[in-house]
Amino acid sequence: MDSYKTILIVFRSPDQAERLCLIADGLASMRQSHVLGFHARPGLSVNVGLRGNELREWLDNKRKLIAEQEDNIKAIFEHYASSSGQNWQWRTIDPDMMPGGDTSLELARCSDLVLINRLEHGSTLMDPDMTLEQLMFETGRPVIVVPQNYSGQKIGQRIVVAWNGTREASRAAFDALPLVSNTSADSVRLVCPPIPENSSRQLPLGADLAEALARHGVAPEIKPLPGRHSDAGAEILAECEEFDADLLVMGAYGHSRLREYVFGGTTETILNDASIPVLLSR
Repeated sequence: MDSYKTILIVFRSPDQAERLCLIADGLASMRQSHVLGFHARPGLSVNVGLRGNELREWLDNKRKLIAEQEDNIKAIFEHYASSSGQNWQWRTIDPDMMPGGDTSLELARCSDLVLINRLEHGSTLMDPDMTLEQLMFETGRPVIVVPQNYSGQKIGQRIVVAWNGTREASRAAFDALPLVSNTSADSVRLVCPPIPENSSRQLPLGADLAEALARHGVAPEIKPLPGRHSDAGAEILAECEEFDADLLVMGAYGHSRLREYVFGGTTETILNDASIPVLLSR
């Protein structure tokens, strides 16, 4: 893939709507991409403790809140759509009219790249049908997760790629090629586990990936992690800060048990603590 031609923004709350549009606009303007804006209206799960007029009032208030929040998101999206000069399109799926999680995931599965914000405590969450976990486990698409406190307007100027040789790491590294190959040759750092003391390996774990990326015009720096801490996620984030990165690329580790999603420790640490956007693939 040499470019992201379809970029999907998944809005989960109004809080970071403008930031997501700014980032999408920066990505789309470089690649003449089609940008989809998507908000899955939350279904109205009835409060079983309410009856009669109380239930009707509760439903009316819930619908009003949902409509107001969606109007706010859509207005921000349409502002960028009118000023970007690119092809932007608003899409909405109402789970009350189109039941089933698979329906709400179709847009993500047909996109090259998905943007979503990371919700934190106190966010204006609207019980969305589309969640980060569903995106990661059910779409097979690269997802860029933008932290709630991120204030940058562009991403991909300085990139850290977390590499451990696994399938997930490989998927992420090559899913990020449109970004990696578009940056300056010395603006990519590969971070990888240190070589074990008893290993016969002479080259760093990331040497083969660095050689492959060089064929795309990139000359990444290879930086083995110190390996002094049990928490690899914290070490990766420290490397991002030291490199002044604006994007981290890594495989997403975890599994699903009967649709209860469980991320691996490193992924969870980075999702909770990253101050820059993270491109995740699995």
